[in-house]
Amino acid sequence: MEHSDQLGFNLKDVLKKLDKTELNNFKSTLKSCSLPQTMKQISKLTMDLANGAQLAEILTDYCPNDWVKRVTFKILEEINRADLAELVMKQVEEAASKASEEKVSSKPREPLKTSLFPQDFVQGDERPEHKHKKEWRNMYTEKWKKNFWPKCNKEIYVDTESYRTLLTLCNPKIEMPFAYTIVLHGPPGSGKTTMARRLMLEWSESKQAQSFSCAFYISCRKLNNSKPCTFAHLLSMNNPSWRYYMIRRLVLSEQFLFVVDGFDELTFPAGALLRDICGDWNTVKPVEVLLSSLLMRKMEPHSTLLVTTQTQSLHQIYLMVDQPVLVETQGFLEPEKQEYFQQYFEDEEGEEEGEGEGKALRALKEVKCNEALFQMASLPAACGIFCLCLELGMKKGEDLALTCQTYTSMFLNFLCRVFLQEACDGHLNKQLQILFKKICILAADSLLEQVPILCEEDFLKLKLNLNKLHPVVYRCIFLEDSSCTNCLSFICLSIQQLLAAIIFVQELGQESKDVSKYSIQKMLSREARLKNPNLSGVLPFVFSLLNKTHIQELETIFGCQISMGVKRKFLECELGENKPFLLLMDLQEIFSCLYESQEEEFVKEAMALFGEVSLHLKTNMDLVHASFCLKNSQNLQTMFLKVEKAVFPENFATLESTAEDQRFQDKKCMLTLWTDFCDTFHSNEKLAFLEIHESFLNSSSLEILCEKLSSAPCHLQKVVLKNISPDDAYEKLCLIFCGYETISHLTLQGGKLDSMLHSLCKVVKNPACNLKFLSLGSCSTTAQKWDDFFPALKANQSLISLDLTDNNLLDKGVRLLCNTWKQSKCILQRVSLENCHLTEVCCKDLSSVLMVSQTLTHLSLAKNELGDNGVKKLCESLSFPKCKLQTLVLWSCNITSNGCHYLSKMLGQAPSLKHLDLGLNRIGTTGAKFLCEALKSPRSNLKSLWLCGCSIIPTNCKDFSEILRSNKSLNTLDLSQNVMGTDAVKIFCESLKLQICPLQTLRLKFDEANPSIQKLIQEMKESHPQLSITSDQVDPKKKSHSFPHFIF
Repeated sequence: MEHSDQLGFNLKDVLKKLDKTELNNFKSTLKSCSLPQTMKQISKLTMDLANGAQLAEILTDYCPNDWVKRVTFKILEEINRADLAELVMKQVEEAASKASEEKVSSKPREPLKTSLFPQDFVQGDERPEHKHKKEWRNMYTEKWKKNFWPKCNKEIYVDTESYRTLLTLCNPKIEMPFAYTIVLHGPPGSGKTTMARRLMLEWSESKQAQSFSCAFYISCRKLNNSKPCTFAHLLSMNNPSWRYYMIRRLVLSEQFLFVVDGFDELTFPAGALLRDICGDWNTVKPVEVLLSSLLMRKMEPHSTLLVTTQTQSLHQIYLMVDQPVLVETQGFLEPEKQEYFQQYFEDEEGEEEGEGEGKALRALKEVKCNEALFQMASLPAACGIFCLCLELGMKKGEDLALTCQTYTSMFLNFLCRVFLQEACDGHLNKQLQILFKKICILAADSLLEQVPILCEEDFLKLKLNLNKLHPVVYRCIFLEDSSCTNCLSFICLSIQQLLAAIIFVQELGQESKDVSKYSIQKMLSREARLKNPNLSGVLPFVFSLLNKTHIQELETIFGCQISMGVKRKFLECELGENKPFLLLMDLQEIFSCLYESQEEEFVKEAMALFGEVSLHLKTNMDLVHASFCLKNSQNLQTMFLKVEKAVFPENFATLESTAEDQRFQDKKCMLTLWTDFCDTFHSNEKLAFLEIHESFLNSSSLEILCEKLSSAPCHLQKVVLKNISPDDAYEKLCLIFCGYETISHLTLQGGKLDSMLHSLCKVVKNPACNLKFLSLGSCSTTAQKWDDFFPALKANQSLISLDLTDNNLLDKGVRLLCNTWKQSKCILQRVSLENCHLTEVCCKDLSSVLMVSQTLTHLSLAKNELGDNGVKKLCESLSFPKCKLQTLVLWSCNITSNGCHYLSKMLGQAPSLKHLDLGLNRIGTTGAKFLCEALKSPRSNLKSLWLCGCSIIPTNCKDFSEILRSNKSLNTLDLSQNVMGTDAVKIFCESLKLQICPLQTLRLKFDEANPSIQKLIQEMKESHPQLSITSDQVDPKKKSHSFPHFIF
């Protein structure tokens, strides 16, 4: 409905002109206004989801016209859209002049009809909507009642948090002023279809979603095999009474709900859903056109849509649906898993009261011990499989921990149990073994082809009659869809992946030179797994089938032959490959797969391939996998470690008493695994580099780490500790390293110097500790603590590099350092005081050191406000004949052309200075001229000059080109992030042709796509092969200097 006449301007057109950010700003400002009472019935969710046109409808429907005009004009000015504010004013004035004396009053919005029934309804008759629901319920109840939460032998239903969220959206407290689309998404098997069908049944039983007079269920799986038809036929509206009822509802503009289930299962060609859409219910069209017409709001635009899909298909939804409301389901949450187990193991006839609950708790406890399995129990189908396996295991008195040890132990256990019911003497007959092999092929093919639904023709390809499959297969392997005849799917994705893995491993054992579609090499490729994410889930099962016990089970029961030599294929390079299969995966995945194998000898051989590991422990299972693999490694030389907070929670005191015992057991288990992990330092004597960063340890895990490091025979040389907790971790680890004679590099970043000072001083003073490189980055402390630390350096006779970057050292701290420096036999060669909050005051103290030090060769003062006066003081000492400094970094030090004047004089008098970085100082044209004059001098020995982002302009090109004609030492010149003009490359290339300057690296800012520049650079490559000319696209705001970090 248009309200432009009443308002005097077209609000909808105005709001459509706002981009997404501006519209959000408009809404935020609107919420801060004093809103009319009528607006309070509009929910926050409705406002947040509204686009421009929908927001205009809300405002004009629920707010007085004068208020809308006034507020719109005011907000447009506040969000800097004065142009639109002027347009509104202009339209209002034009409308006023046309209307003259006429006043148009806003007609109040008519209340919605509360009756959902036709006016000719006769009292006493069955209400039409009741009759419609009754017929609908009768049709589907029998099909769906036994189709909730796929399971093996029990009927179970658990309400989930996701379903309750869905109900909230389908039971709005007020009428939504515009239609919207709800998208229920999640991983395969998370219960999306179950929830959609549950909603439909509860609607038909008048329990839920009663604001919708009609609701329709559309199975995308069924659409794949449907012929062109009308939209009415698609909705099974051939029944005249249904059709009449629907038409009356349409005329009355009542609310409809369409449930589109399984969007990700559509098999139509790409793009088929985006063309030829229509809005006529009675026009015959292909079903994909009818579906897209519904989703794109051409068909029944005012209805509410509920679409279910896998998360990986959301990008296709966004192409068709504007602003969908996303509801994510991961399946069962922890309380819902517990409820499922309790329902499954409820007391059976003949059992004592509470016995079933005891079984449920025991089964749940065993699954919880394997975090990966417990997470998978979120999927209802997997939950049912776990319960069945553990139930049968309890009856036979088996060790349930072995069943829950790995993915494969659980799912292979399931396959063995269900098929052994048909076995004779512990193995299947020949006919069943052949059937099992064909099902494995079916699993592999459908997985590779990404076909989640198997039709009759898929079975016929393998000479299988869909109607004559063995009952055990129907009951435990496949799930029949009641809404689609002759269509089956695997009961659980993991079952399908295990069956497919059997084929992949068998194929790997073949000696054929032909590349098979079941090639492991293909499956490991990043490209294949990006296109088909479910392939990654096959890998753990592939590795598990290298286990001798599993190989024996498959051969004995199912007749599946797997060669014992398959293991070698993972450790050797294939023809034409430069690394083994195993190394085609990332490390976390490798550890997960090796753990799944549970073959320690194989794991030892695999770990021998690794000299370096970078571990990111996010979950308990990451620690489980890493500890299993690393205790079988012996060749590690380098380890990077990051431990997330979730692995070692510190505070157990606040836990409820009911969960305390379980949590204590979990903690004890994790510390045992951590102990195994830390044994890496004992088994890997070659380990020389250890970095622990962004890690959260608790007191117990820290104690274990310290204990293992203190007794380890490894010869650590470099240790890096960055941002680790608890606070005393640095102190305790420093005490450990104090006894390491081999440590030469130590980096401590992000700690509190106050707490670690005592142990750090011990390390520095210990004559047995041969520390050469020390870095203390971002260490919070007081100036007094630096006064305590620097004297400790006096006793040290080995330290040659000191990095104090990003510390609040201040000028006072530098004075303390310099006093120590001058008084002791200090042999420091490289020092970084980058970003230490220094000023020109400190330069006097540093100058005194530069004049007397016979060892200092590298000094970084980057990101300090030294200014020109500070540079002047430094230049005085750098000109001193005995000064040995070779590298000086003054990146972003607030230096201008005056500072360059002092530097220019110094360069002619400092023969030792070889590298100078002045990046991000506004030296300008004059400063550049000063430097160029110095570089022309034969007395200048400068080899590298960095002037990135120094406000140098095209007129300086001539100055620098003259350097290249005469200078005989410069090999690196960085002029990147300076606007030097389009001719800069040409000018420099002309000068370089003289072959006087030994330049090897030249960085400029130029257009790399320019053909003439490309030609020039190519010519220079041919004539000067040693020269590299690059266009540096680095962000000038990036907070790092041009010169590479020289401390380590």
